[in-house]
Amino acid sequence: MTRIDRYLLFLYLRVLTICFSSIAGMLIVVLFFTNLDEFLRFAQQQQRALFWIVLEYYGPYLLSFFERLSGLLALLSLLFVVAWLNKTNEFTALLSAGITKRRIVRPLMLASAVVILSASALREFSIPYYQDRLDRNPQDLTGDLPRPMRPTFEHQAMALFQGKSLLPANFEIVAPILTIQGGPLADSFGSKILAKSAFYQRPTENKPRGYLFKNVTAPSGIDQRDSMHAVDGKPILLTSKDTDWIEPGDCFLASDVEYEMLRGGSAWKQFAATSELIRHLKGENVRSGNDLRVQIHSRFLRPLIDWTVILLGVPVLLTRPDRHMFWVAGACLIIVAGFTGIVVGLNALGATGSFVAPSIACWLPLVIFLPIGWARTSAAMDS
Repeated sequence: MTRIDRYLLFLYLRVLTICFSSIAGMLIVVLFFTNLDEFLRFAQQQQRALFWIVLEYYGPYLLSFFERLSGLLALLSLLFVVAWLNKTNEFTALLSAGITKRRIVRPLMLASAVVILSASALREFSIPYYQDRLDRNPQDLTGDLPRPMRPTFEHQAMALFQGKSLLPANFEIVAPILTIQGGPLADSFGSKILAKSAFYQRPTENKPRGYLFKNVTAPSGIDQRDSMHAVDGKPILLTSKDTDWIEPGDCFLASDVEYEMLRGGSAWKQFAATSELIRHLKGENVRSGNDLRVQIHSRFLRPLIDWTVILLGVPVLLTRPDRHMFWVAGACLIIVAGFTGIVVGLNALGATGSFVAPSIACWLPLVIFLPIGWARTSAAMDS
């Protein structure tokens, strides 16, 4: 790495920090003062400093903001650096020294690729860890308010898992209903298992992964029924009759359905990891699921989509490096908004499944615009 590369990367990092701080700071300030009463009330109840409560609430949002805006931030940073170099006549000096445009832009393009890949890593490994906090609103800082639950099919038990609502703070399901659709479990326990609540338990050395049903109301006499195991010996439904860690009136459903897979609404798709979305799609006993397929394809293609945005934006400045910075920002926003609108529109068509398949809807923008952006960028660098 040469001194020029280090200088360009320093400028890029500084512009990236300023852009992200400006956009995220403005959004957080607006949201904070809109919900100031809730934060003050919660700080008084918890007897904690307001600063730490705000940081705990908006910290995960900063990760989410960065992940969503990574393509725009990378493009803005790259274009602003080139515009700044031209404003200070450093761009002209570098070209006069025999350094080509391609050599100048190369470290900036590599830095943009790192930003895009970092956003993908955050989306897969960090943001899913905070999806419960990201799904909360300022009126539910404790996470005690009920959340919608989506029906999920449990293949091992051949049953549909439903419930009134979720209480994520305690990994609780309110009024769970297990509708058994056949198999040996239906012969032994009937068509439904009802309880007042159920709690998700992670696997331990002596206990499998699953849900502990508390205060079972149906079927009657749950304590007198034998536990059921699969042919390979894996537990399916355990009762207190022959399981010492289950209390009378309770039962335990061994299940690979994780608690986050039960979240209803649309927010879970945004904050869940791609592997979790794939498990959702495999675990659903339904024929339709085009919206989920579109979401999964979009996750895999998101780095290429962001890279296409950069390739479409770079020629705008390299062909006319004397443009004003505000013109650069406006052109950048128009490019991002236009391309994003096309991507979102095609994804919406793919989600319906009526006009185009989900995979084609997700790949079509790349097939059309990625070669165009690559050709224009290469021509601009060689001009």
